Amino acid sequence: MALPRLVAALAATSFALAALATTASAAPNKPLVSGDARAAVHAGNVAIDHDDACTVGNLTGKPIAGAEFTFTGGDNQAEVTITGVPDGVTVTGVVVKGGPAYNVYLAGALGALPWTGLHAPINDSGKPAAISHWYACGVKSAEQPPGEEQPPGEEQPPGEEKPREEQPKSSERPVPTTATSTSTAVAPAGAQEAELASTGFGSPWLVGMGAALVAAGAGVLFFLRRRKA
Repeated sequence: MALPRLVAALAATSFALAALATTASAAPNKPLVSGDARAAVHAGNVAIDHDDACTVGNLTGKPIAGAEFTFTGGDNQAEVTITGVPDGVTVTGVVVKGGPAYNVYLAGALGALPWTGLHAPINDSGKPAAISHWYACGVKSAEQPPGEEQPPGEEQPPGEEKPREEQPKSSERPVPTTATSTSTAVAPAGAQEAELASTGFGSPWLVGMGAALVAAGAGVLFFLRRRKA
């Protein structure tokens, strides 16, 4: 009788274990929480050397190691605060990994520097998981290689004068400017004589008196000559 009881006990235990496993598998997974309104949480793992390092969470650009930034905190810490970015780089976002998930901080949500209190998603304790690693994504500004010739159309170096452009020669001869001459109007001859007559003697009686005096003188001279004879 001992064997049947043992078999029954084992069967009951197996049934209980199976029911417990079924209940556990049916329970919904606990939702991931970023713990920061600026971040979007994602499950799984991502790292700077992964192919999707700067495509997850709407990121763009190329991976940039955290060592290139000016920051405090970081790996194995609860938070990281970024106070400076590399020169010539436009950051598009920051990834902070910790526990079974990671937070993606887009630059538009972070605003102006400093970016304080960036952390990994919340773990079962209700606090952010310790940061295992973090990195950023961004675009580096294009720089002109040294010694490259200046393309046409660009400004000339200081001190170098730009050659003057010759003015096109006109096919038409210049029209001479007509000088305005001032001419004195010539009065008619009759008008001149009249003007002279009017300006020489203004009274006719003077002419008659002169003729009379001449005649009187001639008469006196004639009388004296006859008397001597």
